[in-house]
Amino acid sequence: MSSDGPRPNDSENPSDAAFEPDWDAIARVLAGESTADERARIERWLERNPADRELLAQLEAARRLHPPSDVDVEGALARVHAKMTEMGRSGERFESRRILAWPEPLRSKAAIALLAAAAVVAIVVTLRRSPVTAPSTATPPAPRTYATLVGQRDSVILGDGSRVLLGPDTRLTVPSDYGARSRQVELRGDAYFDVRHDSRQPFSVRVGSALIEDVGTTFTVESDDADTTHIAVVTGSVRVRATNAPATSGVVLEAGDGGAIDRAGRASVLRRSVRAEDTAWTTGQVVFRNASLARVAVVLRRWYGVRLQVTDPSLRNQHLNTSFNGEPVDQVLRKIGLMLGASVLRRGDTATLTPAHGPAIAR
Repeated sequence: MSSDGPRPNDSENPSDAAFEPDWDAIARVLAGESTADERARIERWLERNPADRELLAQLEAARRLHPPSDVDVEGALARVHAKMTEMGRSGERFESRRILAWPEPLRSKAAIALLAAAAVVAIVVTLRRSPVTAPSTATPPAPRTYATLVGQRDSVILGDGSRVLLGPDTRLTVPSDYGARSRQVELRGDAYFDVRHDSRQPFSVRVGSALIEDVGTTFTVESDDADTTHIAVVTGSVRVRATNAPATSGVVLEAGDGGAIDRAGRASVLRRSVRAEDTAWTTGQVVFRNASLARVAVVLRRWYGVRLQVTDPSLRNQHLNTSFNGEPVDQVLRKIGLMLGASVLRRGDTATLTPAHGPAIAR
């Protein structure tokens, strides 16, 4: 910068006449990090060089801007220092007053150098004053959960156009980034899936420790809290395996196949076994076909909100073949008791089965 100007008066330090601050000194002043002596000397220098005071005011204005966070400050400052040295060797002075008197081509080059220097000082000062920002700890969006009440059914349209019909007392959890990286949902209960096929991003359903993977399909899933998950494939095909098993393990169910997987990850398949009653619940009809009492108990709780207790071992191994379509719960319990040769005692939301005298009507 310029050192031209009036000679120092008697009150000034004689050494100020040869004093000319560098950009680092100016940055320290702007940042409020210079010593009192350095600030005083720069202030006296600015009094002798009003044009440079104007330039410094422009630098202060530039400092108020917000520079990008990925700027190489040290590299930029080094390049400006090199430019200043090069200009000094060639006899050019880095002065705002002389720039205005230069021819246009030289003036534009000097203006670029000035802007570069101003930007560097602004960046250095801003970064020195800016507090360190901690990494973002924003909580990622929570998964979306769809749930039905006892006796209620509902349908859900996923972001990719796939449709899910939820059975009573069922919960479907859909990740917030569904469709971005994967198409996996989590199910507890019963659901009918009509999946929009995408070979690049297959659809899958996680049920406890089981994984059901679509290959372009409509299928039902019926899961018990403490029993086996049953699958009925209507169209297309699915692979059924344990979640921690290799991708090629398990069994593949084709259209018309029924399958099951237990908590231990053992999968089985019954070829061409699917019937209309396997999807009848989607229309409000409950069908039991060789159903264990454990399965019957789960269905009664979901559809009617009644807990079924079986205290006698002779009844626990019984299986049931019957259907219901909207009958009142007491009528349903009475029918189950008659078919199993048992009496039913209901108190509130609990129904207890005990052996009755005489043979069962049907099993």
